[in-house]
Amino acid sequence: MRNKIMKACFETNSSSVHSIKIRKACFETNSSSVHSIVISAEGMEKSKLHVDDDGYIPVNYGEFGKELHIYNTQEDKLSYLVSLCYYLGGEDSWEFETLNGVIREYTGTKGIKITGGEPDIDHQSQPDYGSDAVVNLYDGDAIRQFVFNKYVSLKTNCD
Repeated sequence: MRNKIMKACFETNSSSVHSIKIRKACFETNSSSVHSIVISAEGMEKSKLHVDDDGYIPVNYGEFGKELHIYNTQEDKLSYLVSLCYYLGGEDSWEFETLNGVIREYTGTKGIKITGGEPDIDHQSQPDYGSDAVVNLYDGDAIRQFVFNKYVSLKTNCD
């Protein structure tokens, strides 16, 4: 079981990420300067995403503010990633192409079709080309784990 657990440690100050370290089979730490995510590979599920008649997965941009909320459905997590992509160049960005390819491969569909909504991610969590997104949008495994692992959720909050 230990070798199936992956840990990401994010050392942060109040406004930016300093370094990201991914380690396998390690124990969690509890420090005010380290945020930890522990992911078990045993939580992977088949896609529960709706597929339209044309073979696409319709996704609305989402609103992810600073209110306390836990997003744990595949639909919400995919909406979050699509909304992140909006801030990095939209449907023409390399990040969206990577995300779309991973979703297309995992689900056996034609991919993502953005159907509307207005993207809104709290200003302190919006990525840009000088910062890291919450999920590495260049890493197909990270995308698959985030969207399809039932043990992974996104929590928004404000201190």
